[in-house]
Amino acid sequence: MLTANEIFYLVILMIPFILIPTAIGWYRQHPRLGALAALNILGLVFFGVGWVLALVWAVTEPARASEQQRG
Repeated sequence: MLTANEIFYLVILMIPFILIPTAIGWYRQHPRLGALAALNILGLVFFGVGWVLALVWAVTEPARASEQQRG
């Protein structure tokens, strides 16, 4: 069984992994970064489905927005 310290360190090590979609959105200057971050964090509550959706959204949305501006 894990001790309290081990759980604490495990959580600290997982935070960067959990925030990958938000970091990608920030790096790519996502137009809806706040909504993306909210989906990222709250999505973990729902069995990780929201995290996967946030990751896909972070990777795809800015490309579509720039195409619409050109068109």
